[in-house]
Amino acid sequence: MSKHRLGAICVLGAAILWSTAGLFMGFLQQLDAWTILFWRSAFGTAFVGVAALASIGATPRLASPGYSWLVATVCSALAMIAFIPALRLTSVANVAMIHASLPILSALAAAVGLRERPSRAMLCFSVLALLGTAVIFLGSVGRSSNQFGNLLAFLMTASLAVMTAALRTHKGSALSIVAASNAAAAAVALCLSPGVDLDLTQACILALFALLQMALGLALYSKGASLLPSADAALLSMIEVPLSPLWVWLAFDLPPSGFSVLGGLITGAAAAGSIVTRLWRAGRAMKSDGKTAFRESRHDEAIVPPPDIARPRPTLSRHRP
Repeated sequence: MSKHRLGAICVLGAAILWSTAGLFMGFLQQLDAWTILFWRSAFGTAFVGVAALASIGATPRLASPGYSWLVATVCSALAMIAFIPALRLTSVANVAMIHASLPILSALAAAVGLRERPSRAMLCFSVLALLGTAVIFLGSVGRSSNQFGNLLAFLMTASLAVMTAALRTHKGSALSIVAASNAAAAAVALCLSPGVDLDLTQACILALFALLQMALGLALYSKGASLLPSADAALLSMIEVPLSPLWVWLAFDLPPSGFSVLGGLITGAAAAGSIVTRLWRAGRAMKSDGKTAFRESRHDEAIVPPPDIARPRPTLSRHRP
C-alpha cells in the first residue's frame, strides 16, 4: 500500500471517529455538560498520557515546553471547554457547520501570527465562510441559548485555528500538548460541575468517548498527516462536517434545520475552495520548478563542450633532432 493511500485512510478514519461526538452526547442526556467534560478530559488525559510516556524513548523532544507549546496547550484546552457546552446549547449540525470554517480561520491565524501574507483568493473565501456562519446564526434568532452555543462553537473553531498555527512552530510531539490541555480542561470542569457522580454505564460510555475521540482519533490523524500534504489532510478531514449531523439524525431522528444546511454548504464550499486553490497553486509551482530545472539542465548541456573539444588532442611535433 502506498504512503498516500495509507495516509488518506488514516485521516478519513480519524474524521469518522471525530464525527461521533454528537452520538455520545445523545447517549449522555442525563449528565450536565461540565460533568461530561470532566470525565471525558480525565479519561483523555489518562489515555494520551500513557501514549506520551510510551513514546518518550522514540521521541526525545517530546517534552519541550516553550512559547508555542504554551499557546497550543491553552488554545486546545479552551477549544475542549467550549466544545461540550456548545453541543448542549445548540444543535450538532450548527457546531459541525461552524467547525467547517477551520481551514479558513487557520490560514488567517497563520497570516496574523506567522506573518504569512494571505492571497486575494483566501480573503474572498474567508468572507464567504463568515457569510455561511452568519446564516447559521440567523437561523437561531430569538433563541438565546442557541446563539450562545453558536458563539461557543465559533470560539472552539477559532481556538483550534490558533493552536494549528502554534503547532507549526512547535518542534516536539503533540501528545504532551493534548495530555496537558485535557488535564487543564478537566480541572476547569471540576470547578464548574455540580457533581461528578456516574454509574457504570455512563463511565463506560465516557471512557469510550475519550478513547475514540482523543486517543485513537489523534493517533490516526497524526499518522495520516505525516504522510500527506497539509492541504490534502485538511480536505479529507472535512468528511466530519456532513457525518456529524447525519449520525444524530439517524440515531435520534433530529434532522438539521434549513439554515444549518444552507450555512454549512456555504462554509464548506469556502473551505473546500480554499484547499483546492492551494493544491492547484502548489501543483503549478511544482510544474514551474520542474520546467525551470529542465531548462537549466539543457542550458548547461549546451554550453559544456563535448569531451573531444574540451580536451586538446596531442599534436606530433614536426621537428626532428
